[in-house]
Amino acid sequence: MELRLFCVILFETIFGFTQWFVDMKRHSNACYSVFRSRRLLAEAGIVGGLLAVLILGGCRSARMNLGNGNCETGACDTVFQKIEHPKLCDEQCEVTDHLRTGPPATVKNWQELEKWPVTLDEAISHALANSKVLQKLGGRVVTAPAGTSTIYDPAISATSPLTSSEAALSAFDAQVSTSMFVNHDEASFNNLFFGGGASNLITNAGNFNASLTKTTARGTQFSLRNATTYNRNNSPVNLFRSVWDTTNTLEVRQPLLRGNGTAVNRIAGPNSIVGNYNGVLIARIREDVSVVDFERAIRDLVNDTEQAYWELYFAYRDLDAKISARDLARETWENRDARVKGEIARADEEAQARQQYYSFQQQVDDALSGRLQGSLGVLGAERNLRRIMGLLNNDGRMIRPTTDPTIAPVTLDWDASQEICLRDRVEVRRQKWTVKQRELELFAACQLNRWRFDLVANYGFQGFGDDLFGNSSVTNGSAFDDLFDGNLDDWQVGFELSGAIGRRTGHLAIRNAQLQLAREKALLRETQRQVLHDLNSAYVEVDRAYKAIKTAYNSRLAILEELEPKKKRANEGEENIFFFLDVQQRAVTAETQLDRAIVDYNLALLNFANISGTLLKQYNIDLAEGPWNEVARQEMMQNASQMVRSRRPRRRDMSPIAK
Repeated sequence: MELRLFCVILFETIFGFTQWFVDMKRHSNACYSVFRSRRLLAEAGIVGGLLAVLILGGCRSARMNLGNGNCETGACDTVFQKIEHPKLCDEQCEVTDHLRTGPPATVKNWQELEKWPVTLDEAISHALANSKVLQKLGGRVVTAPAGTSTIYDPAISATSPLTSSEAALSAFDAQVSTSMFVNHDEASFNNLFFGGGASNLITNAGNFNASLTKTTARGTQFSLRNATTYNRNNSPVNLFRSVWDTTNTLEVRQPLLRGNGTAVNRIAGPNSIVGNYNGVLIARIREDVSVVDFERAIRDLVNDTEQAYWELYFAYRDLDAKISARDLARETWENRDARVKGEIARADEEAQARQQYYSFQQQVDDALSGRLQGSLGVLGAERNLRRIMGLLNNDGRMIRPTTDPTIAPVTLDWDASQEICLRDRVEVRRQKWTVKQRELELFAACQLNRWRFDLVANYGFQGFGDDLFGNSSVTNGSAFDDLFDGNLDDWQVGFELSGAIGRRTGHLAIRNAQLQLAREKALLRETQRQVLHDLNSAYVEVDRAYKAIKTAYNSRLAILEELEPKKKRANEGEENIFFFLDVQQRAVTAETQLDRAIVDYNLALLNFANISGTLLKQYNIDLAEGPWNEVARQEMMQNASQMVRSRRPRRRDMSPIAK
């Protein structure tokens, strides 16, 4: 309240001061001699009004009570922050009807859904075709959207206005600059010498400047500049009232030490500073790294898709084994119940068989729907596979894997696998690109650790006259006529030398680049060593998993040979029910272990292909630039005639192509 009152008082003071000047103009000849025209009074009023507006613009006092319990009416309406919902420009993003589905499948209704047989190749094709966002198991897009890969990432890197190769090439584009100003000036002088013979000098002037600059790959800079001035004043000593002066200057600047050569300019860029390298070669390495990252995301997507596929396969086999064990347990329970009613068996044996049946029923339910802190079950594994394939969580169908897992032995060539791993593994290739970038940066740091020594040459020709174009009434003619006569030419040739004594920053940049290169080389060696360790582990796992199949098969065969005789004797009452129920439990465990061993063997083969760098080749998946749309093609045709050098095509949509 006090601030508002102060603003009002200040405004009234300024207004009264202005009014006082007006009254003094009307009633005092002394004031009139000072303010000799109404224009000066108007200017005083305008200045006072602008000053009042500027001051009043900051006189708003926002009343705010931060929870002291004494809020006046409306005093607590203004807040610092509050939760709001953004309004998106694209209204289609607000439409989510196509994502909504019916209730998910449950233990009660899952058998009513349509069975959808899907092969492994079909699952991978669906994942590649539907995944603009390259999902990973666990749904990281919700918890870490910034770290999630998409098919747009290579194109985003290639079109960055700061770090792309096109942005680096723009440093060599011709630069144009122009300006034009006109001004009017009135000045009074007590000395005629300073006023050019006039006590009151009135000047009308104009200035026009234009320049065109081009930098080449060798660092040579060509500049063409024009400066045209106009001046008209009332000085009695002038030859004529108005004069035009135009000057054209052509300048060539060639670096001889720092910035000289195509290599340093392609690595660091023209006019670069020490430690900041953003040339064409560095930018293209960044783009290649983004493509490698995209390839790694595609590889992980294929790996996760196959992993989810085999987990769903195992979930179905596990469910089938649990159902078979439950049905056998029910048969045993019914047999024992009939014998108890016939008084040829004990009641505790019937209770034990009944407990076994309900135990298997619980296992069937868990194998179907999964547990929150346990196995996924059929429904959970199917939901995971749907997420990786880019499908809705429920479309009235249940995915049923139809591809049989591999159970045949696979012979692996260790020496060839090592060579392929060290050559094709994306992590190794990415680190090699980083080492290459550090090598180029070290070269640039050494080249930039020099003094600036430039050869500079310029040539200028000038025109002077009382008219810019046409025939002038004076002897020397118009400015442009005089310009091409060549009477006012000048030139200059020389050298410029600049730099810091001691070049401390340059030496630091070289040492830093050396350490960066040493670090990346060490990381490359460690990456190569680590991937070979992983390959070793994957190689051993393949052998272990295959032998586990044999062991699990023999165990299952022995259990079946034990189960049938015990079942026969238990039904006839010749076998203790406890031993028969125990072999039932061990039989379902052996069945599940065999299925798990088969799936683990296929996952081991998948892991070996992933680590050795052959997973995408195994499915004939190649990365290629997507087709250009019609708008992009038309733009390319329109701009083709304007391109003066061969440029790398822009990646508009990198997408995997599965052959």
